[in-house]
Amino acid sequence: MESSLPISDRIWFTSFSESPIGMAITDLQTGLYVEANEVYCKWLGRNREEVIGKTTIDLGIYSNLSDRDVILSKLKKDGFVLNFEVPLVTKTGETVTILFSGKIVEGGKYLLSAGQNITALKEKENLANALQKELKISKELFESVFRLNPAAVSLSNAETGRYDDVNEAYCRLIGFSREEIIGRTSHDLNIWITKLDRARLMAEVQKKGWSTGMEASIRMKSGEIRHVVSGNTLLNHDGRVTLLAILIDITEAKQNKEALEFAVKERTKELNRILDDLQKTQDQLILSEKMATLGQLVASVAHEINNPLAAISAFSEQLQNRLGDFGVRLMEIRECMGKYSNADAEEIIRWISELFKVKPKTHSFSETRKIKKNLESLFSSANIDSPYDLADRIVDLGVSDYILENTNFIEKLKNTPILSIILNELHALRSIESIRLAVERTSKIVYSLKNYGRMDRGSAKMPTNIVETIETVLTLYQNKMKSGIECIRLYNANPVIPGYPDELIQIWTNLIYNALQAMHFKGKLTVQVEETNTDVEVSIKDNGPGIPTSIQKRIFEPFYTTKEKGEGTGLGLGIVKQSVEERHKGQIRFFSEPGHTVFIVSIPKL
Repeated sequence: MESSLPISDRIWFTSFSESPIGMAITDLQTGLYVEANEVYCKWLGRNREEVIGKTTIDLGIYSNLSDRDVILSKLKKDGFVLNFEVPLVTKTGETVTILFSGKIVEGGKYLLSAGQNITALKEKENLANALQKELKISKELFESVFRLNPAAVSLSNAETGRYDDVNEAYCRLIGFSREEIIGRTSHDLNIWITKLDRARLMAEVQKKGWSTGMEASIRMKSGEIRHVVSGNTLLNHDGRVTLLAILIDITEAKQNKEALEFAVKERTKELNRILDDLQKTQDQLILSEKMATLGQLVASVAHEINNPLAAISAFSEQLQNRLGDFGVRLMEIRECMGKYSNADAEEIIRWISELFKVKPKTHSFSETRKIKKNLESLFSSANIDSPYDLADRIVDLGVSDYILENTNFIEKLKNTPILSIILNELHALRSIESIRLAVERTSKIVYSLKNYGRMDRGSAKMPTNIVETIETVLTLYQNKMKSGIECIRLYNANPVIPGYPDELIQIWTNLIYNALQAMHFKGKLTVQVEETNTDVEVSIKDNGPGIPTSIQKRIFEPFYTTKEKGEGTGLGLGIVKQSVEERHKGQIRFFSEPGHTVFIVSIPKL
């Protein structure tokens, strides 16, 4: 395509297309390119046909539009621009830095632009400046990290083993002062429990130049034994080979892990013993009304206990596997945090501490999809790897709101695996919380079983919490109720009265189980507790079919039952009435009609 420019001053365009520098001609009135050589087009990642007849705005080549305004201002003022650095955006989205010069020609009709691609030079310049700055602060940075590190850090001669320097944390760990340590060896101080530990460590370091995650036991000056995990590397320090060692005290973590494993094993043994005892006594005690009901509960309770046991086993195994990889994670964290300034590191640590205190929050399905998209967009714009996977993990951990409210930290976390490491540790915290909830659940079930199985019919009453005896029964029937029963608790009082706890539990067991059977385990069960000046009143209501009028007068008679053979003895309500009226000096009454039955038990407070 030939240019039809009526340009008289041809000196500006001699060898235009063959020029080794990028050149272009723009119509000042319209802003349209009227000519551009191959070098200029190559900067923009376009061919000549894509450039001619377009403006810089059309092509979107300016990384910063303010640069265009500066160029136009200089041209208007001086008629030319000389050696102005400007970043331009190519067709593929890459940025190139151009050393731009321009001059208004042909009496103000055209702008002749020329320039040179200095992208590589700028990158080298920036790299050189960064290296110079890094070299300037490296010594101070090393000294600061060494002194202020909360982990125990030491520098020692790799050949002789004599300590050159230690930080304060190292002194605290082994119990010696800095003056007692410098110039001596670990053997002089007798800190290794066995020489094998240090020999194993040195063999690994000499083989690879570094080691990490190795556990060992050391002896303090006082004789106390501490467990540590170490990271070691060889470096050139002050002109000779030096061993840099970092020791992390994991004594408490190791003890806590062992204590947790022991507690889980003991709890598992105890629960298994309970299950075995229940199974063995089921047939023997079936003739007793209380043990007959217990027999109905065995399968349900076993299921209720096995669920938290399975959770405890799974999560404790996860934690055990994770603790075994503790040293590797420490080195990853060290490498990540080493890239930040002290101020940024402290700010990130504060952010992480707040994140670990956030209460997990769940969202609806539609909200979850929207949140995941927002998180994915946030991570993508920050150029963080695996944005979808990170968004999914954050939503599962229930901390999406906190992340979205503190987006200023995301930029600081890119180019390092620190965010993934944080989420892994947060997942471990969630596992610990799940273990705690599972243990609480099993403890509550065991407590209920112990209360229910007690056969104390002593003559002396004892202070008894009415709500606790009711909750014991509801806990045992939880598995039978969760698939179809809506249980409403209306505890308008929490009275403690003189009574027989085991008999009260038997009263609520009969009344609640009768209600569940009447509803065929599908319906609404309402348990209400009220208190007057003289009495405690417990109401147990169901929305079953009701008690037929023809048998209402007989329901408290011994051995009278409407259940199928083998399902009931007819003693249940008779025992309830005897316990309420004779043992507790109270009253029991009921009201029933189709769709509604309520039993009301009144017991004196004194």
